[in-house]
Amino acid sequence: MNRNTHGEERRKVEQAMSSERTDRLDRIVRWSI
Repeated sequence: MNRNTHGEERRKVEQAMSSERTDRLDRIVRWSI
């Protein structure tokens, strides 16, 4: 496994986690309004 592929996979995972976090925050914000 080369480093470049590993870096891309890690970036995808980080993006998925951050998007999941923002989705959750969006829901909380909508409920609080």
